[in-house]
Amino acid sequence: MLTATGISKRYGATRALDGVDFTARSGEIHALVGENGAGKSTLIGILAGRTAPDGGRIELDGTALRAGSSATTLHRGVAAVFQTPMLFERLSWEENLALGGARRRKVGLELSDVKAQAYMRAGELDFTLPPSGVRVAECAIAMQVRLEILRALSFNPRVLILDEPTGVLAPAELTAFLAMIRGLRGAGRIVILVTHKLAEALAIADRITVLRAGRKVTELPAAETNEDELARLMIGDLPPAGGGHRAPRPTGAIALELENIVYEAGGRRMLDNLSVHLVPGEIVGIAGVEGNGQAELAAILSGAVMPSAGRIGIAEGGTVAVIPQNRDREGLILEMTLWENLLLAAPLRKRFASRAGMLLRRQAMEFCAELLARFAIRAPGPAALTAALSGGNRQRLTVARAFASAPCVLVAHDVCRGLDRRAVAELHQRWHEYAAAGGAVLLIASDLDELFALADRIHVISRGRLTAVAPADRNPTRLGLLMAGATP
Repeated sequence: MLTATGISKRYGATRALDGVDFTARSGEIHALVGENGAGKSTLIGILAGRTAPDGGRIELDGTALRAGSSATTLHRGVAAVFQTPMLFERLSWEENLALGGARRRKVGLELSDVKAQAYMRAGELDFTLPPSGVRVAECAIAMQVRLEILRALSFNPRVLILDEPTGVLAPAELTAFLAMIRGLRGAGRIVILVTHKLAEALAIADRITVLRAGRKVTELPAAETNEDELARLMIGDLPPAGGGHRAPRPTGAIALELENIVYEAGGRRMLDNLSVHLVPGEIVGIAGVEGNGQAELAAILSGAVMPSAGRIGIAEGGTVAVIPQNRDREGLILEMTLWENLLLAAPLRKRFASRAGMLLRRQAMEFCAELLARFAIRAPGPAALTAALSGGNRQRLTVARAFASAPCVLVAHDVCRGLDRRAVAELHQRWHEYAAAGGAVLLIASDLDELFALADRIHVISRGRLTAVAPADRNPTRLGLLMAGATP
């Protein structure tokens, strides 16, 4: 049994946890749910030894765990996979796994053994792995999450903590992954699952604990509750679902056009004659298994890399804002303040620059405070360090910055990953309002339900090529086949 009693944690004026009690038993899958900023990540960070609490006690089988010592906690059998991967980006994926549960021989590390074990476990989970020797920095976030899961499993943990692990998994991977979790439960292990997908929590968990504003609201058997009740316990009343009327689309107008885009890197063709266009007032979705060119497409549209060939056309006088998949690595500089991160967007930097080229600090901070309120970002103020924000609030910050830049095209790459139900509903409403006002949205997402709910047109990306999805094929089964490379 893993028991936490009276856990408290404060960050400055923010009380992240206030006397929280939590218990997970052997042979149990225990889901931990709550809105962004409720304290979930803080609690699991403390359970995993990553964070020292201000007060409280943690015990495993009646013996206290050393607070704030991840090494000691891991040695006791508690392994965690956090929402933001914690890998050494300059090392290869095999070397990262060797720093996990792989055993050392008398002379050095045998990476061949590490790879063999990884391929065996990956096969059980239907995970794909990068080519041998690929550095983690070259891997998309979905691949990094897979590697984190493999590394955690290599410790053969008694307690496995998973923070939003399923948001980047393909349908086939998800099925195998959930079966693996059930297998751990059957072997008497403890699995703690943090998720915003309430249907997933209800389907797999034995018990569910709800946190709200740093406090434990309730703990109840999954069989005795439902999505609506959990949502009310988490956040109260939900905002209305997004949707409604769209503005008429100007005939012949093009907001963004990609024509025969080719991108090659490391001797591989990541994008292969990719063509797509968006018109004002339209939401176009792109579905695909991670690693088929989505990250490269987003990088090209952000200007981070140049295509090897092809043409990009943008509406005259318009700009493109990209909300990246990995907010911490590609979207924000965590050591900077909120208002400084806001000004990383060129249009906003230009807006708050004086004639002499100096930043108008006071005006920028006032505008940042307005955005914090408008996008419900929980933060002490514009001068707060971005690293102090929860994952969901960091995501809200990247979204707020993109909207504030007033682009003609918004590119969103798996933006809803890690967001709570309220935040997702609010964001979907913003997409609809933005499109209704004449903006165009390119929605790159792994969540098929999200694409079905929002997109006017859907394409599937596979091996760097796009395939338009016919209206008759807009169902999970057919899209799953196309994502797997089936012939249209």
